Amino acid sequence: MQIRPVHCWWLGVAMFTPSILTWGLFLGLSVYKGWVAFPFDRYGITHLYLPLLAAVVGFIVPLFCLHRFRTASRRATWCVFFGYLAVMLAWGIVDIRQEHYQMGGHRYPNDVLTDGHRYYFHSYFTWYFLPYRWIERGLTS
Repeated sequence: MQIRPVHCWWLGVAMFTPSILTWGLFLGLSVYKGWVAFPFDRYGITHLYLPLLAAVVGFIVPLFCLHRFRTASRRATWCVFFGYLAVMLAWGIVDIRQEHYQMGGHRYPNDVLTDGHRYYFHSYFTWYFLPYRWIERGLTS
């Protein structure tokens, strides 16, 4: 079997498969346990629906392109693939800069008064592969 440019789309599938599985587990467990609280307000849209949409788009677009670009030229395949990467990376950076995390909390080695807000953690179901601490801090800090 020969590797062709269309096979680059498997990278997108591989990056977003854990996101889809995590979202599926979270949503399934929420419905099963009766924790169904899917609000349609600003917080629900930015922390739930848009990251879920990003995971679905990040997973479905490469699958579609795997089928669609089988006979496309090398140049067209690479242009669309790098466009996809740029859009998804920009979406992830904006999402993380706005701190639209799905789960967060603090781990205090000592106590709250001593440690303050330094030992926090965030979990992004969709953007697990991006270095969120660097992105949240930004380039100026």
